Amino acid sequence: MKKQTLKMNYIVSAALVLAIILLAGIFGDYYFDLNDDVTMKDILAGIYTGTPAGHNIQMLYPISAFISLFYRIYRGLDWYGIFLCFCQYFCVFVIVKRALDLSEDKLYKSYAAASIFFFMIGAVGAHFLFVQYTFICGLMSATAAFLVMTHKDGEKRDFILAGALIIVAFLIRSEMLLLTLPIVGVGILIKWCFSRTEIKGYYDGSVQISRYGEKKALFREYAKLCVLIVLGLVISLAVNRIAYSSPEWKRFNDFFDARTELYDFQYIPEYQGNKAFYDSIGLSEAQQKLLENYNFGIDEEIDAKVLWDVAKYADSLNTDKTPFVEKLLKSIPLYLYRLRHVAFQKSYEYPMTDAPFNVITAVLYLGVLLIYMPDKDKKTRLLTIGSLALLFACRSSLWLYIMVRGRDPIRITHPLYIMEIAVLFGMIVDRERKGRINIFIPLVISAIIAIMFVPNQLMVVRDEMAERDKMRQHYDALYDYFDENRDNFYFVDVYTSVSALEGTERTFSEKMFSRVDNSESNHDIMGGWASKSPLYYDKLGNNGFESMEKALLQDKVYVVAKETSDVSWISEYYREKGQEVTVEKTDQVTDAFMVYKVSATD
Repeated sequence: MKKQTLKMNYIVSAALVLAIILLAGIFGDYYFDLNDDVTMKDILAGIYTGTPAGHNIQMLYPISAFISLFYRIYRGLDWYGIFLCFCQYFCVFVIVKRALDLSEDKLYKSYAAASIFFFMIGAVGAHFLFVQYTFICGLMSATAAFLVMTHKDGEKRDFILAGALIIVAFLIRSEMLLLTLPIVGVGILIKWCFSRTEIKGYYDGSVQISRYGEKKALFREYAKLCVLIVLGLVISLAVNRIAYSSPEWKRFNDFFDARTELYDFQYIPEYQGNKAFYDSIGLSEAQQKLLENYNFGIDEEIDAKVLWDVAKYADSLNTDKTPFVEKLLKSIPLYLYRLRHVAFQKSYEYPMTDAPFNVITAVLYLGVLLIYMPDKDKKTRLLTIGSLALLFACRSSLWLYIMVRGRDPIRITHPLYIMEIAVLFGMIVDRERKGRINIFIPLVISAIIAIMFVPNQLMVVRDEMAERDKMRQHYDALYDYFDENRDNFYFVDVYTSVSALEGTERTFSEKMFSRVDNSESNHDIMGGWASKSPLYYDKLGNNGFESMEKALLQDKVYVVAKETSDVSWISEYYREKGQEVTVEKTDQVTDAFMVYKVSATD
């Protein structure tokens, strides 16, 4: 009977995942959400350098090398897209399967499965289609937290899988995993505390029998999980450090950190009014313009030291910089507003709304109180209040941290909600093992809320698909143009690589599993986060180029910029280098892109 139940749980879990996949396929197509994922995919697939590479810069080396291995075996599939989609649907399967395994009660199984299914459709929805590695990292971390919260003492496989999910998530997106890890830690502590209260001494006649040994064994069990996680993260970092230990990669990593500091946390001071500073670091006005338009790849003199110097100078100019305490105090009202504000999404990302995540989270907090507080054991009641307070304090700290830093896109905030929901949902369904039938109330309410947002989620997906289809008309044509002219090489202006038309279309992203061609590309952007990496120089070398500056003056090498872009910066740059050039338009691709030839003049 038990084997039949387990088999049925597998079947139901797989069926629900399949239903989500089918619905996603009916209402939309799969996209890499951002151009960052596209660049990572190009590196892994060998599109960038001609050879699948394990150093994809953004992920840690072990997982990059693993994915690139599949491209080395067979180049005809979008393995990176397959990997990301597998990760997200595997997480859904694990969550559903674990929830179903907690009880043999059919009514419970129905409510648990329905609440998870409608949450995935009504809340997570669009994230399944617009796939992003940061979000997937958060989803994997949340799945691990759910496994911990529903762990049955002595069942080692739970902790092994949870630890594996956390380590793989760390390899995929280390910064995001570290952001979510405190909630995992809170979940581990809560689960251990509740498990410990269930181990009570008893009387054997007139003698109190201690169960200290069981409590000690329980502590060791949870301590081993923590050690597994820490060791996994440390080993991952060590392997990654070894993989990037060459002098070339060390120089690039310094450059990458400087670029991140300058563009993400500082700004480019204007040349006028700051000429003395730029002169002091040997940077001309034309070179400063390259920093502004991101096309710094053309100039080999712009290195890590230059970027650090500009970043430090920009920071020193920021005399009206808001103190941390003041920023924190300003963020609190916005944080509280986002906790309570309820509205349907108007679009996929902006303007942002946290519904239905915030509503479901509030329901689950109340649900935990409803289920645990009637307990006759005073310790359990106090532990419940303390656990919820600790969880809320942890989530509030993380939210305020990202809000103070001004880095709160939905690929970060939504996983934070899912983390919190995973802990609360785990606390609720775990009580089913104790026969608490009133767990149905929060499950039903959560499912109803999620159902209410399903039409809105479908509208968001439909509108986003329409916007991305408009975008693709331009970029598909541009990539076809590149393919039709394989004997040429094209350097693409950075802003052009992001958007085709000024502010009227979705920024560039690529459709998964479509037009798959993993042969080496004959184009590169003129800046960006992969610029000046060892991979970048490999690409230049493969095409017979010494540098971008010299390559642009060679035959069959062109610049691509959007129709509205001013390309006068090119001739200004070469003029300051002592070389007069002409920049002549030679072709046009759709109504968006212009192709230019840069030629030296005698």
